[in-house]
Amino acid sequence: MTVDLMGRRPLPTAAPTFLTTLAGGGPVFGRPAPPRPDGDDRPAALLTFLDTELDPDTVDREAELPQSLVARLKDLGAFRLAAPEDLGGLGLSPYEVFRVVEAAASRSTAVGVMLGVHNGIGVGTSLLPALPHGPLRDLIRRRTTEGMISGFADTEPTGGGNRQPRTTATPTPDGSAYVLNGDKLFISNLAVADLLGVTVTVREPDGTRVGLAVVDTRSPGFETRAALEYLGARGLPNGSLRLNGVVVPRDHLLTVPDGDPRHTPRLASAVLSARLLIQAAPALALARNCLRWSREFVARRRVDGIGLGEYDLVQRTLAACVADVHAMDTVVRWSLGAQDPHDRWFERMAARNFCTDACARIVDRTVSLLGAEGLETARSKRRRGAPPAPVERAYRDARMLRTVGGVDDMLDVELARTLLAHVADGPGYPGDPEALALTGTFFPRTAGHARALNEELSRFSAHCGAAEPIAKGTRGQHRLRLLGRISRELFGMAAVLARAEEDGHHRLAHLHCTAARLRLRDAWARLDAPDEADHASIARALLFRDRHMDELLGL
Repeated sequence: MTVDLMGRRPLPTAAPTFLTTLAGGGPVFGRPAPPRPDGDDRPAALLTFLDTELDPDTVDREAELPQSLVARLKDLGAFRLAAPEDLGGLGLSPYEVFRVVEAAASRSTAVGVMLGVHNGIGVGTSLLPALPHGPLRDLIRRRTTEGMISGFADTEPTGGGNRQPRTTATPTPDGSAYVLNGDKLFISNLAVADLLGVTVTVREPDGTRVGLAVVDTRSPGFETRAALEYLGARGLPNGSLRLNGVVVPRDHLLTVPDGDPRHTPRLASAVLSARLLIQAAPALALARNCLRWSREFVARRRVDGIGLGEYDLVQRTLAACVADVHAMDTVVRWSLGAQDPHDRWFERMAARNFCTDACARIVDRTVSLLGAEGLETARSKRRRGAPPAPVERAYRDARMLRTVGGVDDMLDVELARTLLAHVADGPGYPGDPEALALTGTFFPRTAGHARALNEELSRFSAHCGAAEPIAKGTRGQHRLRLLGRISRELFGMAAVLARAEEDGHHRLAHLHCTAARLRLRDAWARLDAPDEADHASIARALLFRDRHMDELLGL
């Protein structure tokens, strides 16, 4: 079935949204909505249930979520957060969904990621709004009403994001259905899913094209091969799949008139929002947990009769964590605060790595800070009567979030490529002199950082123009990664400065922008430095087992 998955154009046609939003004035940050008139208390009941019935230590140790817990989450509407109210859903906004997923992840990263996958990239969220009336739309609506769980199967043993999936869909002789064959890997929610979106290469008599099949997990030939465990988020129902002659009706396989449905604006936009739910929400939850653990530890710890909080380095550590948590929250509010969920594409694209990087910094500081009490697991601390803050688990979870759903380095490259494409096709990023001049008036109370932001934006615009010719190659990935990192630091500065003008927290804005400018200084230095080291030949010597290199390294 050919469907319209175009939706809104994912790239802005004017200046970057984080500048034009500021120029328009007024509040720009998403905030929790007022209480609903019907008094729906399911989100609160969901969190109360997790507080009373979930044992995150047991889930982490046994690497499994109890079936009874998943069933109860269904009953509480955890898999219908954004679904329309006429389908039994809560009808929450994207920002409200984020806050519920974040709160769930603060209890268990595995639960948070599971909810993020379904509510972010599940077939009900990503496909239903675009489907025409017909059997597939009716199926998804009915299963949504029943509280179905869904996910997305794209990655294969050869890797993720390949242009042509090796999983195939071949028409039946009468043309009424397709037969699916192939393997998929790293499928979150696989063990509990009712419907999956599966990418395939469709083999038609006139050639091949990429399609997206909606598959019932109860279908004959649908084989769950193995449960897989990530480095973090232990307990997440993840696995590998084999499709061995699975038959799906013809109208359960979606294609687009031209190209790949994965790259259409609607699905690309859904992926951006899903990254916020799957990675950024658990990252912010971990960061807030670490801040609580650090505060409790410092409050009870004394050295030579002096409270730990009186020491300069401890104060700096805590303050840095506070500023990072505030910046993460600010970036998320801005990214999901638009009236149309397809707006603010750049912000949503940058927010994932912004949050997972900040989370990694916070967790690392927390491990160091609590190291004075021992680098132990929560189980070990509990055995000897120490407060069992699970920082070891947080460390694993934070590292996993930087990789699952896309390696962080490659997402920075993707961000830079998208910006450079906008430079080539549009008015430039962010090269509008009038918009740049306005930045000096946005932040009268933090004028120094505003001027620095203005200068950094101008410098970045110049580099975008110079970098455009290398955007399509593979040898320029290092420069693209740095440009991606720089762009999200600039976005973070703009967001934090704007929020300071709204809520008056100028101390936090000053602290964040000072640290961000130091990170920018390092990134610019790397970007501008002549790259004289011969990385390529050294890497080839290692890969092709050069005898002299192996002897040197003792391999």
